[in-house]
Formats: sequence, structure tokens, C-alpha cells
Amino acid sequence: MFAACLELSPKRLQLCSRENANRVAGRLFDERPGRLSIVRTGDPLQPFRVCTTPAADDHVEVEMTF
Repeated sequence: MFAACLELSPKRLQLCSRENANRVAGRLFDERPGRLSIVRTGDPLQPFRVCTTPAADDHVEVEMTF
């Protein structure tokens, strides 16, 4: 998996960034206020995920609540 991470395009690296996850979460929160979390997945193709209900074993990086 690590080798795949080295071959990612600059656009993919931008889309996979924590900053992009923050932007997505902010937009979703503006549209539908409520609980949102940014979780770390460990997957190099999707290292962060925005979700409304993180699983108990998810690594929550940021949590937004209304």
C-alpha cells in the first residue's frame, strides 16, 4: 500500500489531504447542521473520511456539533 501512496498524482494528494476533509465537512455542516466527524482511515487512497456516525473503532480527528 505504501508504494501506491508514492505514485499518487498531485491532484489526488490534494483531494486526500486533511485540509480538503475540513472543507468538505464545513460545507456539509453549513447545509445540514448536526454532528459530523472527520476520521482517519489508514487507507492511502482515502486517508480521511467525513461521516455523521463514526464507528466505535474509528480514529476521530475532528468533531463538529451544533
